Amino acid sequence: MRQMIITGLIATAVALPRANTLTTQYGSGDLATTVIVELTTDQGITGIGQTAVAPRSYGETVEGLLTNIRHHLAPVLVGRAAHNLEVMHRDMMRALPHHWSSHAGVELALWDLRGKALGVPVYELLGGKVRDGLSLMGFVHHDTPERMAAEARRAVEEHGYPVLKMKVGMDPREDVARFRAVSEALEGRATLQIDGNTGWSLWEAIWALREMVAIGGLGAVEQPVASRREMSILARTFATPIMADEAIYAAQDAIDVVREGAASVALMKITKHGGVAQVRDIATVFGAANLSLSVAIYFDLIAAVAAHLAVALPCVTWPSPFTYLKDTILEEPPTPEGLWLFPSEAAGWGVTLDADKVAHYAVGRASYEG
Repeated sequence: MRQMIITGLIATAVALPRANTLTTQYGSGDLATTVIVELTTDQGITGIGQTAVAPRSYGETVEGLLTNIRHHLAPVLVGRAAHNLEVMHRDMMRALPHHWSSHAGVELALWDLRGKALGVPVYELLGGKVRDGLSLMGFVHHDTPERMAAEARRAVEEHGYPVLKMKVGMDPREDVARFRAVSEALEGRATLQIDGNTGWSLWEAIWALREMVAIGGLGAVEQPVASRREMSILARTFATPIMADEAIYAAQDAIDVVREGAASVALMKITKHGGVAQVRDIATVFGAANLSLSVAIYFDLIAAVAAHLAVALPCVTWPSPFTYLKDTILEEPPTPEGLWLFPSEAAGWGVTLDADKVAHYAVGRASYEG
């Protein structure tokens, strides 16, 4: 079979409206901003990838992502055969170390190309299915205690979610008040995963978690403090699982988290880790330690990727909430079915860009040709 050569790259930044305002200790926002990557080839096949933009979380702005992809990563790929993923992944890391968000969009497009060239879904490239889909939890948006309680009650009654996620990490006393309202509204029908986004000090975390344990219904605690040392203290103090998020970027971080006993579960954000290869490596570390992962679903192409990873990686046993937007840049976006999100059986990621929607929501663009 003639080798497929990468002939060009197009990176387009898009900003889509969220269905609900997202509020965390990093701030509030009504838009979901991402960068779409398209890799063109001499055989007429185009691979697509997507990376999220969250400067306060991931460190790269829209302008930075477009610049990095155009000037540092595209020259590594264009003009080369598309089949050797591992070599190109290594070469991109050498060309631009530690810029995980920039890598993610390009790397996802490479996996899509490989799947399309072979005519198989990406999960087959990862070893095939170990389960059928990605299990879902619900999400309670940050609001007044009364409104959060009402949203939690509706989520359980309408969807039957076994777990609901809510944001904390702001004012500890207000966080506890919101947790109490939601927990009492649930009446034991679901447990709560709280996400602090590193917003608490160690002592705030100890006080708040003791209060929440006494209230009841606490199912997991996601990254309430910044350091692994403080997470380890919380893990030794409380029986509730501590979940790592910001503590893990590169795969080497996962080794440190396991060694220090800082978490028993971790949330994989595909953008934050630079794409599929590092998520796969982190899953190897956590699986060997008999620990669990969750894969953040987010939206559009990233949701499709999450489903492929979840069905192929054995230790992805923790559910994740789906992110709803008011619109999409895909012709047929991934959609939950009951309590599950299933991957497409089509080649690659199994999704197609809607060119008109991409153009409509575009806020920046960069391109490169050999």
